[in-house]
Amino acid sequence: MNEADLVLVNGRVLTMDPARPTAPGLAVRDGKIVHVGDASGWTGTEVVDLRGRVVLPGINDSHLHACGYGLHRPPFCLDVALGSIAEVRETVAEAVRRAGPGEWIRGTGWNPGRLAEHRMPGKADLDDVAPHHPVVLQDFSGHTTWANSRALELAGLSGEGLLQHGDQGLVQGLVPPPQGGMVRVLREVLAELNGYGITSFTEPGLGPGGGTTFAGGMGADVLSAYAELARAGELTARVSVLGLPSGMSGASVEDTAAYLADLPKDLDGVDERVLRLLGVKVFADGIPPTETAWMREPYPSGAHGSLCTHGATDAERVAELDEILRLVHLAGLQAGVHVVGSRGIDAVVEALATISREHPRHDARHYVIHGQYASASALATLGELGYGINLQPVLQAMESGTTRDMFGAEAAEREWPARSAIDAGVLTACSSDAPVTGPDWRVGVAALTARDGEGISLTEALGTYTVAGARQDFAETWKGTLGEGMAADLFVSGATDVEEVVTAPVELTVFDGRVVWSGA
Repeated sequence: MNEADLVLVNGRVLTMDPARPTAPGLAVRDGKIVHVGDASGWTGTEVVDLRGRVVLPGINDSHLHACGYGLHRPPFCLDVALGSIAEVRETVAEAVRRAGPGEWIRGTGWNPGRLAEHRMPGKADLDDVAPHHPVVLQDFSGHTTWANSRALELAGLSGEGLLQHGDQGLVQGLVPPPQGGMVRVLREVLAELNGYGITSFTEPGLGPGGGTTFAGGMGADVLSAYAELARAGELTARVSVLGLPSGMSGASVEDTAAYLADLPKDLDGVDERVLRLLGVKVFADGIPPTETAWMREPYPSGAHGSLCTHGATDAERVAELDEILRLVHLAGLQAGVHVVGSRGIDAVVEALATISREHPRHDARHYVIHGQYASASALATLGELGYGINLQPVLQAMESGTTRDMFGAEAAEREWPARSAIDAGVLTACSSDAPVTGPDWRVGVAALTARDGEGISLTEALGTYTVAGARQDFAETWKGTLGEGMAADLFVSGATDVEEVVTAPVELTVFDGRVVWSGA
């Protein structure tokens, strides 16, 4: 009789390995899968009768600001993803009634494209309901903060109450840290993520450039909190980290060189399969709703946006970007580049191609983050280089109307190009970008399969949340699929048919061979 720690029987295991796509069960010992197939002859400390249910590899959300997400949810933050400025005012007023004297009021989620008043909000909308409490309300994208007069006063600022990109830190940096610190935040977030079947994620930007972003959720001290949990055996997901030398605006060679010369020491003694610094996050441009993504096509205002690297001209900003990426490449690290606009993406891809040619390096796996308006030629180059793109399908579903109004129907049909990227051989991973959207991967898979043109199949969509994430992590040899010798990271869906996984609940999550969440 074969013995294991955990045995799953009588189900449908989707291995995500084309060599052996399905199996009725599997067995786990010492954190690894030791058998895939008929497991009825195995005994285990725990035996789960799947009763026909579907098993999948653990979800890898390959772009998830986990700490920022936690800080942007109750009890740390108000939910202001509401349909009008009037509703936001009511929510803030109620928070003020409950708050102590002078206490900061934080909120997140408002979307300028969904406000019934059809205008941008400002400090005057908050001042009468919160005259003595500083209020900071992050928009859904993380790129704009709406503040009242009291918050602006404390920051030494004037203006109408809307701060964008790096300027947000002037008020965000004044918000006190949460009680219990970042460790408490991460514990709560990890439990929630496990409930979605998530066993791996990329924390895309922790470092000196993020200390005032997402209320400190992208700061350097967050890495220390992750390390503390990892050493205590409390980190119930595998975390890949991108360092963040510079913030959302003004990425510079100087910041990058200083960061690379003194990489974080927090991870000494931590298991690299649990927590690892993989690369560097670079903000190359902004986003279309604020007209800060660098586009070839004109915005309704006639502007085109620009790169957000240092420099007074487009040429200077391109040169700064090129050198930043060269430094990361030569340091042997992975570059994850936030770039959205059509012209910005071309600039990033051209830089990566030149660097790859001039400084050959085996399997660098640099990637474009978002890549909303990637051209066919840019995708072809990424595919040839063996590089990747990280897409957010829920954002596409949320914002397609806004971008259609900005650039027309044709541009909206080709944005977030999942089909084109896969066909071009680009490593195509999908993610939530939480807290910009929620971390429920099922919504993302549904969005990917519902599209015409750039839509993909269910199997391909599931692959973008499992196998592709593992490849982005340089970890496809030991996670992302279910086979003998692979990490025992998996979840049990309530579905008995594969087509149902996008609507069925997650019922059991296993990380490193142990059950970390159960819906029972």
